[in-house]
Amino acid sequence: MIKLLKKLTKKDMALAGLAFLLILAQVYLNLTMPDYMSDMTVLVQTEGSAMADILAAGGKMLLCAVGSLLTAACIAVCAAKISANFSANLRGQVFNRVQSFSMEEIGRFSTSSLITRSTNDITQVQMVLVLGLEVFLKAPVTAVWAICKIAGKSWQWTATTGIAVIILLCIVGTCVMVAMPKFRKLQILTDNINRVTRENLTGLRVVRAYNAENYQFEKANDELKRTQLFANRTMTILMPGIMLVMNGLTLAVYWVGAYLINDAGMQDKLTLFSDMIVFSQYAMQVVMAF
Repeated sequence: MIKLLKKLTKKDMALAGLAFLLILAQVYLNLTMPDYMSDMTVLVQTEGSAMADILAAGGKMLLCAVGSLLTAACIAVCAAKISANFSANLRGQVFNRVQSFSMEEIGRFSTSSLITRSTNDITQVQMVLVLGLEVFLKAPVTAVWAICKIAGKSWQWTATTGIAVIILLCIVGTCVMVAMPKFRKLQILTDNINRVTRENLTGLRVVRAYNAENYQFEKANDELKRTQLFANRTMTILMPGIMLVMNGLTLAVYWVGAYLINDAGMQDKLTLFSDMIVFSQYAMQVVMAF
């Protein structure tokens, strides 16, 4: 993948740099909203607070949300342009390279494999590039930034978040280890169904003479379907598992917070309650990043 990224043009690299700056801005806005939420919580619970101050904090939260939405849209546009340009250039390079192959080299790769490499495989690389800009760059920045925000709040809450992250990594790791071999096999089966389809079209008379059109295609198609279903069913466990961990973490943060608030002095209860609200938001950002 690193060799492929070296094929990015200067324009694409500039767009990638812009996207990274936008990611930093979006992460900053997302992690700033809980601070204003904390201010609102304190103002609402404090007697004599002016409504104007509460509305001002709410307005800042709204501006952060709108700014995060706009930066996310700009990041998506940059990612789409970079991936589209990259895939077009790569597809052109693959086509030109195949044009220079001898018949022996084409036979070694097989026609169906070359078709798959020029279409499906490059599409997969394009999708990875989009995810790389929108997820793989954003996730570590969010994780590090959010961890810095929650550092020193409470070791009980920090330990709870750490346990949730470990459980999440176990769920994700298990799903990936089970599904990854099937995803690799899908590429081979896609080659196979392209080969069968091409043979059915080029040798149509022979295939029909032996009444083998249904047997050949249905066998390849059924194997591809079963492998695809197994991989997708495995990955469907991922999202419910993530939601279970996130909701469980929120519940755990409030449960631990209830004990901390109950044991704290009267002057510290409001501060702890505000910290609990903010910590739950930061903990969600950490879990989402991982």
